[in-house]
Formats: sequence, C-alpha cells, structure tokens
Amino acid sequence: MSTQEEEKHDQNNIMKNEDTVLKTTVASHEKPNPNDSVYQMYENFPAIQQQQLKLQQQEQSSKISLLAKPLFNIIVSAFFTIALLLVFLHADGKSLDYSIIGLKIPSLISLILNVNGLFITSGLSTAIGEYKWVRLKNGSKLSIVDIYDSCTKGLSGLAAIAKGLHFDHILVLALIFHAGLVAVSPLSQEILVPYIKNYTMSGIDTRFFYFKPYDINGRSGLQQTGMPPKMNGLTNNAYITTSSFAQAATGSRSAPLYTCPSKATQCEFKNVSFISTAMTCTNIGENDTAIANRGGTIPTIVVLKEYFTNLNISYAGKTKYFPMFLYAPEMFGRTYYDLLNYTAPIMPGLNITSIFADKYIYDPQYRPYVGDQRFIMAYNKANLYSRIANNYTEMGFKKCSFTSSLNTSTWRTVNGTLEKMNNDTSVPIVMDYDRVLGNNTALHSDALTDHPNWAIMVNAYIMQQSLLIELITSKYYGIYDYLGAWRQDRITSISDILNNNHTNDPTFEDFMKDALRAFDYAYFQAPFVTRNYGDLNTQYNGGEAFFSSDPIYRVKQEASYLLSLCLFLPIIWWVLVWASSMRQMGGVARGSSQVALLATRLTPLAEDRLRHFSRLDSGRAFDLAKDIRVRVGTFVRDNQEQHVALGLEGEDRLHPLKNI
Repeated sequence: MSTQEEEKHDQNNIMKNEDTVLKTTVASHEKPNPNDSVYQMYENFPAIQQQQLKLQQQEQSSKISLLAKPLFNIIVSAFFTIALLLVFLHADGKSLDYSIIGLKIPSLISLILNVNGLFITSGLSTAIGEYKWVRLKNGSKLSIVDIYDSCTKGLSGLAAIAKGLHFDHILVLALIFHAGLVAVSPLSQEILVPYIKNYTMSGIDTRFFYFKPYDINGRSGLQQTGMPPKMNGLTNNAYITTSSFAQAATGSRSAPLYTCPSKATQCEFKNVSFISTAMTCTNIGENDTAIANRGGTIPTIVVLKEYFTNLNISYAGKTKYFPMFLYAPEMFGRTYYDLLNYTAPIMPGLNITSIFADKYIYDPQYRPYVGDQRFIMAYNKANLYSRIANNYTEMGFKKCSFTSSLNTSTWRTVNGTLEKMNNDTSVPIVMDYDRVLGNNTALHSDALTDHPNWAIMVNAYIMQQSLLIELITSKYYGIYDYLGAWRQDRITSISDILNNNHTNDPTFEDFMKDALRAFDYAYFQAPFVTRNYGDLNTQYNGGEAFFSSDPIYRVKQEASYLLSLCLFLPIIWWVLVWASSMRQMGGVARGSSQVALLATRLTPLAEDRLRHFSRLDSGRAFDLAKDIRVRVGTFVRDNQEQHVALGLEGEDRLHPLKNI
C-alpha cells in the first residue's frame, strides 16, 4: 500500500470512531467520561479535521507536481523543435556570414539541437524510470532494476541489456531514440549546406583575338599583290616561325591575346578554328638524291653520298653542320628560290604581266611551281645532337613531308592563362593543286573571299612552305641550336647528360611535334605589323565568362520537415509511456528515485531471500538477480496493516497494486 493509501485508511478509522462517539452521546444524554479513549478522540476532533484538510491539500499539490515536470519538458522540447524548423527555413538563401543573436546559423542549430536533446533525453529517462515500476508490478526478474536504470542514462544501457539478455519493445525503442539523438547533429549538416550559384555571361568583355583560318591578311604578300608567286611562305612577319621553334626548344609558351572579366572564375571560347600541321618521315639511303643550291641560289640534283663527302662538308671553310636539310628531288622547279625568280607572262601589246592586265586570265606556266612540300634530312646517325659528321658513312638520311588539318577546338582559361582544352573536330585539308593552288585565277582576293575553303587551303600551304624555309634556310639559328637546348629540357637522366649518353635521346620527330604545335598556335594568334604602323589587326571570337556568386545556405526543406517530425516522435512516445505507467501505478510517480526504491519495504520472504545480497559486488548481485523473480504490490501483515512492498512472485499476502 502506498503512503497516500495508508493515510486514507487512518482517516477512515478516525471517521468511524468519531461517528461512534456522537451516536453514544446522543443516545445516552450523558456527559462522556473524560478518561474514555473515544471521548478523548472526540475532544481532538478539530485537530483531526485540520489534518484531513492538510492531507487533501498535499494530495492536490502532489497531483500538480506530478504533471508540472512532464508538462514543462513537453513544452520546452516542442518549442526547441519548432524553433529548429523555423531556423532552417529562415536560413535558406542567407549568406554564410549571416547571424542570429550573435551566432552563425550552424552554431545556432547546434545549440538548439544540444539543448533540445537534453530535454528529450530527460523525458525518455522519466518514461523508462516509471515503466520500470510497471514491470515490477507485473512481476519480473530482479535484474531489470539495474537494466532500466542503465537505460535511463542513454546508449550505455545497451551493455546492460546485452548482459542481462533482456529485450522488450520499450527498451529497444528507447535505445533507438537515444541513437537518433546522437545522429541528429551530423544529419543536420546535410540539410544546411553551402551553395554557390554558377552562371555565365557573354559580351564584349570576353574575347579571344586570333586570325580566322580563311583570313590570309598579314601572312603573305598574296593578298596585297594578287600575284600567286608571292604565296611563298611567310613573306610578312616571318618571325613567327623562328619564335615558334625557339619556344619549342626552351619549353616556353606563347601568350594568347584575350580578355576575360576580372571577377570571372574562368572564360571559355568554343568553336575556335585553326590549322595544324603534321610531319611524317621515312628512312632513305645514301644513293638517294636531293636538291642542293649550287652557287647559293641555283637548285641542282645531287646524290647524297657524293654530296656529303669529307671534302665537300668542310670545303673552303664553309663547314656543314648537322642535322642539315635539303629539298627533296620532287621539289625541283618549285623551291623557295624558284618562286622568287618566277616571271609571269607578258600581255601582248601592253608590256605588262597578264595577271595585272586581267586577273581572270589563266597562267598555265605557274602550275608546276606548286606541289607537296618535301625535304631530306641528313644527320649523324650515332648522335642526332652532334653537329659534326666526317662523311656519308657516319650519316643517316630521312625524307619527310607535311600534312595539314582544320581543327575546331575549345579554349579555356586556367590559372590566368588561356589554354586549348581539346579538339572537338579535326578534318584533313586536301591540297587541290590543279584547281586552286596552281590556278592563278583562284588566288585573287575576290575568289578567296567567295570560297573560304580555298583560303583555308592557301593558309595551310603557306604554313608548310614557311616550315620548309625555316629548316633549309634559317636566318637566325640552325636546327642544331634548337635541338641542343630542347634535349637539355627533355632528357630525364642526369647521368645521361654527364656521361654524354645518347641512347635515350628523344628523336627529331619528337622535337618537331613541339615545334609544329607552337607554330600552329602562333600562326593564328600572333599579331602582325603593317608597314605604316603597329596594330593588332585580328578578328576575335566571343566567349562565355563563368561567375560564381557569394556562397549562401541552401536548405533541403523536405529533409528539415522530416528531421523536425523525427524529433517529435520520441517526445510523443515518452509521454505515452509515462501516462500509461502513471495509470497503472495509481498516479504515484516513483521514477528513478533511489529514495522511493529504498522506502519500498521487503516482504519477509524477499528479505530472507535477499539478505546475503548486501555483501556482494554489483556484478555478482546482478548475475544472481537474473534468477529471482519479484513483484511490487500491497503487502498485508498479520495485524492487517498494509503497505507497498517488494516481494517474491507468488506470495499470498502480496496483493496487486490498483490502477487509477
């Protein structure tokens, strides 16, 4: 029997005695004996009434106190859960520097979650503590006292459950909620994430300056004069070839001309068209022929082994240095010097060249002056990078030619430099010598303007001519100079350099890949200088500038609603468990109170069974308690006195507690 039930029992006895006193007095019409116990109780009747009133007030106060703590916990938990949702929704779109009550949004969310977690955990502990008494009321193992108390402390109760091998839905759900409260903080970081908005803009501030592949201005004298023989390499701005070979030798790069907004993260230019050149070589022998310039400018067919004799190599102080380049025999009659010496036919009666008289008059004698650009390379076969060879027996020979392609590419700024990202398309350029390149009527400005593909072919042919001129008649540096610098930059083994070991040396073809790439880029990017003034007479390609906004918070609203709902679930659950426990325990909240546990008496049988437990440690006592089943109920003594006691399951005088 509970304390309140005992007090009610005493009050009922007093009221019965009081009623007896009144009835006796009225019936006898006599004054009661002052020494009579009934008379003394009657005399103390006002004090008894005061005691009854005091007990009623305490009972009302106890009921208010019983509801106050859970109600406060519910209100606070609900408040912080709703506040968390509102903070999430309010944070959407705010900058990372935004603060509320002096706290950045992540700090505020963390604070709310921690405080709310404390109150929810307190509610879970309250519900588990009350449900423990329900289990004791219905009869259970004595060990559940420790198990439920451990579970009121959070996830640490998992060890007690495993040790006691005791699982029920209340404990499992409680542990799930405790685990969820631990996980809720990191999960909230996935709801509130920094977001950077990327967007693009195009305009005059985003430009890439370069020559279109069909623009022949500034590259040769063909456009200005209209004379096909002027299509003879880079007669204007020939520095492009030399500088490209120098860049390849030193590993440097040209800087494309472009504009990109200062606040842009990068700029991108698509559909950038340019012409690229490739080289292929095959080995030939010393009995093959080449074209050498006798007397400096007179092309002559020579046999390689007869030309590269010891006497001829070092003749008259004009030492030949290797690698050395000669025109291939197929180039006879159409070398650089042949084009320089070309004389156009004279228009009869006008004493002027026919091309000036009428640009639409076909000149058949010009056709043999164009064709595939081929050359012969002679080098020291033991060491490509050696400038010296005594005669043809120490030499190797290659015959090489050029091919061209039209590329469409994408360029993008990387760390402040514009670079080609990839070739989107690459189409081979087929040289049409009969209809275009060898036909003077197709090479005037009107024809090239009407047929852009012809102009592209002309540019590709001029590029091949320019490369051949640089190899055979370089003005500044010989190829051996470029190769020496390039090898130092490319060789990977220090020992090979120190020991002059050329076994692992890169090849001439490897060098030409870098040189051709640099030349391709320079040809369509480098500015040219007119005779009157320096100017960047280039066209430009508009591009896109990429921008990033200042980072803001982006909130996954569905996830924020779900998180708030999940936080309400443990609140609702512990309230239901607590209310059900209170109903079954007669409205008496004992919870995890150690005082309530100590005040609960033991029945004589239970006291006898557990008397030796006081000498055991907690672990041993827990193990023994798993084999003892107990129950909390109302124990009736021999004198009919009743009180709440903990007894062994099955005792006759241990009656069940009554529900509310």
